[in-house]
Amino acid sequence: MDDPEWTARAVRTALRGDVGELPPAPAAAVKLLRLTNDESSDIAAISRVIETEPALTAKVLQVVNSAFYGFPRRIRSISRAVTLLGFSAVRQAALHALFFEGMVGRGGQGGFDRIYFWQHCLLVAILSRSIGERVGHPDPDALYAAGLLHDLGKVILESHGRVRYSDFLAAATNSGNPIRDDEQTFFGVSHDQVGAVVCGDWDLPELICRVQSLHHCAIADSGLDAERAREVAIVSLADFIAWTQGIGSVDLVGCPLLAPEVPALIALDQLDLAELLAQADREVSEIGGFYGVRFPSVMQLRANMINTAIGLCRHDAPPLPYGGRSSHTAPHHSLEPDEFIPTTLEALRAEFGIEQLLMMQIESRRRSLVTTHALPRALLMRETAPIELSIPALTGDLVRALRARQPVLVPDTPENLRLLDRLGLQQAAAVPVLSNGRILGVLWLGGGEQPFTLRLLEEVGLVAGELGIAIERSQTFARERTRAQIDALTRLHNRSVIDEYLDSTFAQSAESGRGFALGLLDIDRFKAFNDRFGHQTGDDVLRIVADTMRGLTRPSDFLARYGGEEFLFLLHDTGGSGALNYAERIRHQIERRGQLLGERFPGHALTASIGVALYDPSQPDPKTLIATADRALYRAKETGRNRVVAAWME
Repeated sequence: MDDPEWTARAVRTALRGDVGELPPAPAAAVKLLRLTNDESSDIAAISRVIETEPALTAKVLQVVNSAFYGFPRRIRSISRAVTLLGFSAVRQAALHALFFEGMVGRGGQGGFDRIYFWQHCLLVAILSRSIGERVGHPDPDALYAAGLLHDLGKVILESHGRVRYSDFLAAATNSGNPIRDDEQTFFGVSHDQVGAVVCGDWDLPELICRVQSLHHCAIADSGLDAERAREVAIVSLADFIAWTQGIGSVDLVGCPLLAPEVPALIALDQLDLAELLAQADREVSEIGGFYGVRFPSVMQLRANMINTAIGLCRHDAPPLPYGGRSSHTAPHHSLEPDEFIPTTLEALRAEFGIEQLLMMQIESRRRSLVTTHALPRALLMRETAPIELSIPALTGDLVRALRARQPVLVPDTPENLRLLDRLGLQQAAAVPVLSNGRILGVLWLGGGEQPFTLRLLEEVGLVAGELGIAIERSQTFARERTRAQIDALTRLHNRSVIDEYLDSTFAQSAESGRGFALGLLDIDRFKAFNDRFGHQTGDDVLRIVADTMRGLTRPSDFLARYGGEEFLFLLHDTGGSGALNYAERIRHQIERRGQLLGERFPGHALTASIGVALYDPSQPDPKTLIATADRALYRAKETGRNRVVAAWME
């Protein structure tokens, strides 16, 4: 959870003027948002709120008299409109009119497309209300309002930020970070933090403020009770669904963060996603027609989903062992799955005489089961790529096994036959592989003339429990090993990796004769950032430089934080001109981002100096090459900074 005092200070720093100096939310909007759709909110109450604003009255009547509703006679009063349409429809029309004017109608020039943004807000609002209705929320209209305003912070930054959101979009690189993290690096604060502070200052309902603050955060860390947490989860899920349709609030590839608790808080099988999307499509198309906003067709939405997927591709206690048998997995002997999983399968075949064993593991990002190991190995060779099963599309006994977290027999009935044929199994059983109640995979048993007994499944289930512990430990070890090699601040490789990588690259180049270039980059006058603006700003500057380098670097090349404000890059199969072009692009982009952030760093330019050297077979070791690049860097600093110097041109 963010510290409220720190967040408020960060928001004040990011905006032109204090939060209290921002234009207030329309008074009618605040009153409408506070009205609840219950018996206490009568026709007279909503009519009074709307009729206090003559311009709003005219706009609402224009909506209710549109072809969307198709009344044969013109409606001339708000009270009549509420009687005919109901509280919900009229309040939504009024909120649209109020916030469309403020969030879209006053848009300026820049990369932040307010119409695109408004499409997203409408869709999230509609989906939030519809999900709320399906899960029995007592006030779906409140969720609609929270969804409509969930990304308000982006508009506030665009209109009132020291640095506009358009500037952030213009400077955005393929950093590999969540957009929220890039926002914090660029502005010193993220849009959800801005929205929460502003909505609190406007005294909007607590639900709207809570959704602003938490819709991109881990809900479990918030300390909310189940019902209030579920409200946040509903808007977060609606935001995610809208993004999958290619209707995000901004045109960036990055996926919105979906808290892992969302599926547990919302019973997805109750939603009927097909009907949910069909209803949303009808409603947004009709509303969009009134505002002159053209929403994508069904075919365009399908194309959006494909483009989204392509963009992403770029880049319970464990059971005790039965009887006196020793562990089949012996997880303490190895933390490598390619060692302990085959050993476990061999042990199961030897002890129980199981002819076919197939291990599938969960790919959580793709929500699928993927084959990883098998006995006999021919089971893995039946297709050119590992067999992958989409979890949402699963049917039959396997689904029951996963839901019950218990082994089940999977006979060759019609509902199972297609799956068994795909896996190459005859009579089969599925044994979930668990650790602490979490499903990590499925162990398939197949073959043989005798049917599998429940006793056998029970014993194999115990082995699967051990296997789950081993897999989880191996995953934890892999994460920790990666973390130990990654600088936590910049997410680049740290100093501990550099020596090993350079030694390996040197040896390979000496053997193959392939060249490479190495460079050192130093942020100019970095100490002044810390001294003048504080260490948090200094950390943001380091992340900006790291993200800039990452966005302009090939995946096959190497980036690291060398120490302090100094970075190292290594470019494979690159000669002098290529290395200089790369270094100059990096230097120029850092300078450009510094210019965009001039309001945030007044009086202090963000630039970098770079020294570049080429691999020479006559050099005895990597240290010599680094020293050569370091001398070139010193020369760049000495001759005025914000420049690139090549060692071979000195």
